[in-house]
Amino acid sequence: MSKKLILVRYALEDEIPIDDSSENILAAYIPDELVDWIEENNFISELQIKESKGEEADIPVSIIKDESFNYVEKILQHVDNTLVRFVEEVKLQTKDGLLVSKALDEEFSNLLIWLKIREILKEKESQYSDDISIKLVVG
Repeated sequence: MSKKLILVRYALEDEIPIDDSSENILAAYIPDELVDWIEENNFISELQIKESKGEEADIPVSIIKDESFNYVEKILQHVDNTLVRFVEEVKLQTKDGLLVSKALDEEFSNLLIWLKIREILKEKESQYSDDISIKLVVG
């Protein structure tokens, strides 16, 4: 897990984001399996942004597409399904009423990572769905 999902606010110039104006709203490490799933479903694209105002757009940034195709909603559904799977796996770590703590630690850690991703996606969907200056960056 070396990439992050970052909800970023940019100032825009001619509808092109400007890097030196960026403000991270929320960020979390994103599991490689989720990055792979997003790429396989073609929900990610490269956007050229400007380093600063008045310059050419020449900095490539990977973003989750935010067109009107409900990509964020589809990713959120996948994350929710994954969270349900982790909850079911946590239930399996109980034997005769006893908890297997090492296995539970790993499952709870996974739950925490995916819950943070869910929080970022929900924030984009509920607060910034129509705001073109707010991008979901994967990097």
